Amino acid sequence: MTAETPTKDRKSRSSKRISGDSPTPRKGEQAKARIISAAETLFNKQGFDGASMRDIAAAAEMQPASVYYYFESKEELLWAVWEKGGLELLHRVADTIANKTDPWQRMETACVAHTTGLLDWRRANQALFIMPPWHYPESIRARVIALRDEYEKIFIGLIDDLPLRKGVDRRYLRLAVIGALSWSLFWFKKERDTPGAIAKQMLSMLRAGIED
Repeated sequence: MTAETPTKDRKSRSSKRISGDSPTPRKGEQAKARIISAAETLFNKQGFDGASMRDIAAAAEMQPASVYYYFESKEELLWAVWEKGGLELLHRVADTIANKTDPWQRMETACVAHTTGLLDWRRANQALFIMPPWHYPESIRARVIALRDEYEKIFIGLIDDLPLRKGVDRRYLRLAVIGALSWSLFWFKKERDTPGAIAKQMLSMLRAGIED
């Protein structure tokens, strides 16, 4: 015989199923997000070595012990910051090309999204491309490289679909495109160019020499 669900429980569950509402983040998830946000800001301002866990706890309005409850080390917190930025950039690029079918249009759209994402001056988005892998903390190196590889898979697929002249090495093309666009971090001047214009111009010059 099936037990009847208590009225109180039924009301409690039904009150959570409000059409159109997004799930409210749990308290622990909110706390982690606050720590990550504070860490990202301080890592940007003071550098990884200059920002202590105590500084981050104060910025997040928490006790240091609470920060260590969620992140066992500063390296793990750095990974959380980089993962957040890397995934944001990955989703930005993937979302912009989702509804496009022409190979060159998809490639251009991805390049614009990549450059725009890097030039918003959030170091969490930039770390995967301006810091060589041997500078990543050893404890998180494999995860950072795996995240970067996952991101580059998007460009591997895009370049595989391009109609190119015979003999063009698609791997070198990918490295050249991502490298050239990412290097704009060092010379970009907002009063002179826009991220989109930079991406389109660079791809246009490459395309003129490699298109079939």
